[in-house]
Amino acid sequence: MEPDRDGAEPSREVRLEGAALVLAGGVALALLIGAFYLGRWVERGRAPEGVSPAAHASRDAGLESASEDATFFDTLSGPEKSAEPRRETPKPQAPDAGPAAGSEPLQGGPWVVQVFAGRDKVAADVLVRTLTDKGRPVHLDARREGSGSLYRVQVGGFATREAADAAADALRKDGLSGSWVTKVR
Repeated sequence: MEPDRDGAEPSREVRLEGAALVLAGGVALALLIGAFYLGRWVERGRAPEGVSPAAHASRDAGLESASEDATFFDTLSGPEKSAEPRRETPKPQAPDAGPAAGSEPLQGGPWVVQVFAGRDKVAADVLVRTLTDKGRPVHLDARREGSGSLYRVQVGGFATREAADAAADALRKDGLSGSWVTKVR
């Protein structure tokens, strides 16, 4: 090749076509698979003492026999320590038991302060109990949404927006920073 006018060699274009492209793709795939298995091999070498190779292999295959009360965080941190505190499971109510405290419809005006909206029934029940113990007029609204239920905890039944805003401010001072005012009727 001849040099350009300024003395630099011209650049060459490299193209991968046909068999060369297939060969280059195969080499790249082989390198990725090799890196994956090398990582697994290194991880096995660093397994903590007392963990049998069979237990380590079953974990690698996703067949870990976790206990009934293990959480996702427990599997990350290992069996010797828990990353998340244990949760208490709610005791089921008897079929003839009446509605839960605070589940009766709101009385009074159309303005409420919503303090919780989520799918965690246990958290909603705990919040209802806490607010009921403080003497707040609480309502738990459960609605079917998608594959589960959506639980909303609302305080009030205020006649005016100003009264609801004042209650929301008081609830925020009590630590319920996500409280907001809404109209239900």
